[in-house]
Amino acid sequence: MSKIKKTTLTVSGMHCPSCEILIKNKFGEEKNIKEIKPNFKTQKVEVSYAGALDRENLNKKITPFGYTIVDPQNGVNVNSGKEPFSKRMMEAGVVILAFFILYFLANEFKLMPNLNLSGKISLLTVFLLGLVASTSTCMATSGALFIATIGKMRHKDLRPALVFNIGRVISYTFFGFLAGLIGKVIVVNFQLGSILTIIAAILMVVLGLDMLKVVSFFSIFPSVITGGFFERVEKRLIGNPKQTAFFLGAITYFLPCGFTQAVSIYSLSLADPIKSAATMLIFVLGTTPVLLALGFAFSLTKYSFYPILQKVMGGLILVVGIVYFSNSLSVYGINLLPTVSSINEETTKIENNVKLEKENQIARMTVDSSGYYPNSFTVKKNMPVKWIIDGKNVFGCQGYFVVPALNISQNLKKGENIFEFTPKEVGTINFSCGMGMYRGIFTVVD
Repeated sequence: MSKIKKTTLTVSGMHCPSCEILIKNKFGEEKNIKEIKPNFKTQKVEVSYAGALDRENLNKKITPFGYTIVDPQNGVNVNSGKEPFSKRMMEAGVVILAFFILYFLANEFKLMPNLNLSGKISLLTVFLLGLVASTSTCMATSGALFIATIGKMRHKDLRPALVFNIGRVISYTFFGFLAGLIGKVIVVNFQLGSILTIIAAILMVVLGLDMLKVVSFFSIFPSVITGGFFERVEKRLIGNPKQTAFFLGAITYFLPCGFTQAVSIYSLSLADPIKSAATMLIFVLGTTPVLLALGFAFSLTKYSFYPILQKVMGGLILVVGIVYFSNSLSVYGINLLPTVSSINEETTKIENNVKLEKENQIARMTVDSSGYYPNSFTVKKNMPVKWIIDGKNVFGCQGYFVVPALNISQNLKKGENIFEFTPKEVGTINFSCGMGMYRGIFTVVD
């Protein structure tokens, strides 16, 4: 029996817990390797093995995924391929500036409203997050698990591959539904729902910075629990991939992936099981095409344009996160960015849209796929207001209605919704959809 030896390898390119899982999977394919302990923070991998360790072969296994075994003792620096921080900041700044210029131009020429129909911008963003996640190293483990098991089956039967992805779709949708149920219980007031939405936006910003190589997502938001669960379940299933393809796909939800965490928190903030399930479904469908392409995401890392593509996509995710963060704050009257769906110009010109009936002020508003109309009202202080909202189309972002000053945070129902309040102070009362994409205002006067 060969004596067990230990060595520590320096592996450049690791930046998250998913990287550690992928390295363990690929190194674990060598039969003489007994134990692997990777640490993405130190870029070190401790390996226990019997006999000889074929470093060249190990390197071939991981280089398609963007990792490389280096030897610092021979003068090779683990960070030699890493660009200086100043250069990374400059490149990130150029990418971000370009996207903001496009955003402001689209806003100026009235091109953005077309994206807001039925709140579709959020679903498009979620699908985009899925596409980006499927080509990033944070989602690489899911593909690595697929290639190491289902992808090794050399036959024409595509059913295991399809079942693997069906397992992912059902799992993500189920946990989205579960997040909606939990959210419905815990999001009892707008403050908590708003906080969750803001956290999701912050996660998107940090994910963008991570892809721009400015910061490391998991150095800020560690994810140890899901990674450990994934590894424990994976070990039980990986030995028989054909029979366990569905469950192998299902457990990929527990990968320590920042994209999944961001979308899951957003799903929680929706506080609606159906909408939350649909959100996670859209996200996982965005990740599916690349996985069905049998490793295209990993061959993509070999090409010289991949770092540029990653930075462009990172810049886009960062800008979207900033926009969502700004929208989340706007319901409090804090506008960080000019927006396309604040107070409609046409409705601000409408006078006398509040009618007096006996001692009540009657404000009527319609909710449809384009938002709220009218969305600007002027009411008198210390006089009761009866706010009648006709929900013609409440499926979408506009259907989740929040008014912080009145402690309103709920899904509008189809048909008539009535809210009554008496304004006590001169000023403004802001209202919006849950994501701040559609907004309105009550101006209270003496």
